[in-house]
Amino acid sequence: MNLTSVDPPEVIRFVKRSYPEVELIKPKDSIYHVALRKQLLPTKKVRWCCEEYKEKAGAGKVTLIGIRHQESRNRAKRNEVEISNYSFSGDLKAFEKFRKKKLSATKSPSTRKKGEVNITNAKEEKAIGCISGKETLLISPIIHWTERDVWEFLNKVAQVPHCELYDQGFYRIGCICCPMSPPRQKLIENERWPHVRRNWVKAIREIRSGGGYCKERLPQATLWYGIGKDWKPICWENDRRQRVHSTPRPEPLESGFSDCSSPDGLTDEQEQEIAENIFDWWISGKAYKKWYAEKFLQYELEFDGWL
Repeated sequence: MNLTSVDPPEVIRFVKRSYPEVELIKPKDSIYHVALRKQLLPTKKVRWCCEEYKEKAGAGKVTLIGIRHQESRNRAKRNEVEISNYSFSGDLKAFEKFRKKKLSATKSPSTRKKGEVNITNAKEEKAIGCISGKETLLISPIIHWTERDVWEFLNKVAQVPHCELYDQGFYRIGCICCPMSPPRQKLIENERWPHVRRNWVKAIREIRSGGGYCKERLPQATLWYGIGKDWKPICWENDRRQRVHSTPRPEPLESGFSDCSSPDGLTDEQEQEIAENIFDWWISGKAYKKWYAEKFLQYELEFDGWL
C-alpha cells in the first residue's frame, strides 16, 4: 500500500490491524513538500499527486485494482485488462491472444528487451515482454460488479472486515481533500481531519513567500488560475479583497518569483487569511471568479442593502 501523507489515519490503523502482511510504503517526501517544490497545488486537470504517489508504484509489475464500471462515467469506459502505455486494452480473452502473439514474437531470450518482465499464467506459460520498463499491467477483476455485489462478498461470502469509515457515512475512501472528490466531501473531511487543512494552508503560505524555489514549472511564488495562454495571477491587497490582474502572465524575475506575489507589507494575520482563502477556493471546485463573487461581492451587496 503506497501512502501519500494525506491518508485517513483510520485506514492506516485498519490495514495494520486487519492485514498486517500488507507492506506500507511511506513516501519519500510529503505531498506538501512536493507542492512547495513544484510551486503548484494538485487539481483535477493537473493531478501530479497521482503520478507522484500512485501511478509510478506499479512500474514493471502486474497490479490488481478494484475499479468498477458502476462508479463513474470515466470508469465505465475502462477495460478488464490494460497496459499503462496503451499498447493493450480489452478483456481477458483478448489479452490471451495478445499474450500469445507476444510470446511467438519473442523466440529466444536474446531478443528480450532490457527490463522486460516475465508473466506466467496458471498453465505455467510465459508471456515475455508484455510489460517492460515503466509500464504496468492493470487487471480489474471486479470491474463488472455492482456495489451490492461488493458488500455481499465482503459480508456474506468472504466475511472479511472493512474500514470503519464506510459505516460512518463515507461512500468512497481515498486521500483527504483529493482533487477528484466532490466539494461537499472535502468539507466533511476538513472537519474530521483539520490537520490536513492546517498543513495545506502552511504550504500555501510557503509557496507565496517563495519558499522551496526550484526550476520546475510555475516557478513564480504567485498562485495562478486558468488554462493555456490565459493564466492569470491571484494577488491580494491589504484591504483583504482579492484582486485578479488580467495582465499576461509575467516572466519570472531574477529571483525566480513574480513581483505581484511579494507579501511585503502584509501582517502575519493577513498572510494567514490569504492562505486560508486560497485553500477554500481550491477545494470549492468553482471557477475563481464565481467563488470570489459568492464569498466577497455578496458580502458587499448585503452590507449595502443593510445600509
